[in-house]
Amino acid sequence: MGKTLGIIGGSGFLEGADLSDAVETEVATLHGTVTLLAGDGYAYLLRHGHGVYHPPHRIPHHAHVLAFEKLGITDVVGLNSVGSLSVDLKPGVVVVSDDYLSAYPPPTFAEDERLHIVPTLSAELRALLLAAARGTEGEVRDGGVYVETRGPRFETPAEVRWLAPHGDVIGMTAASEATLFVERNMNYAMLGVVDNLANGLDAEPLTCEAYERQLEKNHERGHAILAGIIRLHREEEQS
Repeated sequence: MGKTLGIIGGSGFLEGADLSDAVETEVATLHGTVTLLAGDGYAYLLRHGHGVYHPPHRIPHHAHVLAFEKLGITDVVGLNSVGSLSVDLKPGVVVVSDDYLSAYPPPTFAEDERLHIVPTLSAELRALLLAAARGTEGEVRDGGVYVETRGPRFETPAEVRWLAPHGDVIGMTAASEATLFVERNMNYAMLGVVDNLANGLDAEPLTCEAYERQLEKNHERGHAILAGIIRLHREEEQS
């Protein structure tokens, strides 16, 4: 039996995707019970909750990591909705980041023990994400810095001006995931679909309604990417 790939994403990637082989599975951890969709060679976890909604600042990242660990999963990819920190990076573009920046202290499993890690995004998993994204229609960026803010609100224009020289896309979750997975000696990589220009960059003011409309437009590409990830992972494990 090949390795199982862990996938974390939002409902936008799941909607329309054929996961007919998946079985709903509950995994109990020290940080709470997590519900996953377990299929042939993959386990899909809804980042914001299954049947409930956790806003970005209340996502149980520790439980997610421990659930995958309990299932023996060592490779995990995170699929994200992101904002663009540049007018040249338009909505609809897919970015497979090769670095990240936390604007606020990231979460950790460390208590009193010494737990230093070197933050790393897996080159092998990045290659998988790039191949899946390039199998869909639209632009793909290989590399870029993901900047994480705390949420749940969008960033102010002043915050965007502060962060834009240091990053390419912005979100509220993936840097936290990356830190925690590496702390548990697991491999992680992230993919972002641009759903909006960051607050203050567009000539038109950012609104939640406009963001939701673009999110809907990106759903078809999102579930095509998810299908590609699962297919390519299966092929790798069978070769």
